[in-house]
Amino acid sequence: MLSTAKPLALLAAGAITVAAWAGSAAAAEPLLLDSSAAAPIVGSLMEPIQPYVAGNGGSTSSILQLGDGNAADISVSGSANFASIQQSGQNNRAIQSIEGNNSALLLVQGGKNNSVVQAAKGDNDFQLVGVSGSNNQVAYVQVGDNLAGALDVRNAQNTTVVALQTPQSGRYLMPTGLNGIKNATVVVVPGRMYVFPKN
Repeated sequence: MLSTAKPLALLAAGAITVAAWAGSAAAAEPLLLDSSAAAPIVGSLMEPIQPYVAGNGGSTSSILQLGDGNAADISVSGSANFASIQQSGQNNRAIQSIEGNNSALLLVQGGKNNSVVQAAKGDNDFQLVGVSGSNNQVAYVQVGDNLAGALDVRNAQNTTVVALQTPQSGRYLMPTGLNGIKNATVVVVPGRMYVFPKN
């Protein structure tokens, strides 16, 4: 049996990488990277978990929760998948779902009242979502093979962020700098971001 300590350490390191990478973007100016710029960043994020998503072996799941009222649900169908959730704070919820092979979904949360949905249907998919702050609602859905990307949503109030990625929309989805958004619904696809105010 694989120890969860190493995957969680890798997940934490990945979250730090995303936070540092996102911190380079201006708070009000989300950064959407094209494929050539995104490829090396995604590659460096994926490198530590490659042993867990290689070949045809079993899948690995890990959950670490700190605080009160947390909830988590991991569903994995297929082989050589890696799903990991790390939560901190109160009333966080998370759902991860993988249908396919050799895919990885990683989540880090911090704060209160966050709710995250991650889903991947296909093979060789990768997601890293870092959420910190209060009242964030984040969903990242991939449908297709060989898709990769990351979302960083921090300090959002009454905000919903939805990202949808398919082969037609490009292999990489890399928005950063989603910091301090209030009273909005944000829809992200590669190269585009739509912001709709909430009443």
